Amino acid sequence: MLTRTPHLLLAALMLASVLAFAAITFAPMTASAASGGKSDSGSTVRFVNVGPYLINFYLDEKPVSGRLALTIEAKDLNARTALTQNSQLIDAMLLPLAIELYSHGRPSQQRIRTFKLKAIEVLNQQFGNVVSDIYIRSLM
Repeated sequence: MLTRTPHLLLAALMLASVLAFAAITFAPMTASAASGGKSDSGSTVRFVNVGPYLINFYLDEKPVSGRLALTIEAKDLNARTALTQNSQLIDAMLLPLAIELYSHGRPSQQRIRTFKLKAIEVLNQQFGNVVSDIYIRSLM
């Protein structure tokens, strides 16, 4: 029994070192560590996906339907956190604007620009100048 003790101790040490290595290797990275210690100015941690908003209504007795998915670019990581935590409020603010976008049928380029400007204005007014830009992921 005494001769097996060093082998069990060695096996336990090897198992502990393998588990420690696995914990370090597969641990999730922070945003600054993932970008190599750089600021998050060029990384994707500032983007928040919202939608898709499904729009269905009748216009002059003709059905109008659309689908709109957006990506919001926040100014920094704190702004992204604020936007992510208030996703339902963002949906409640952007859905009426999305319906207005489709109010005359298929959106034109000018109406899309107007929608983006209004959405940025509304979100910055609510959250305190946290939105840099809004990108349309899909528009159908």
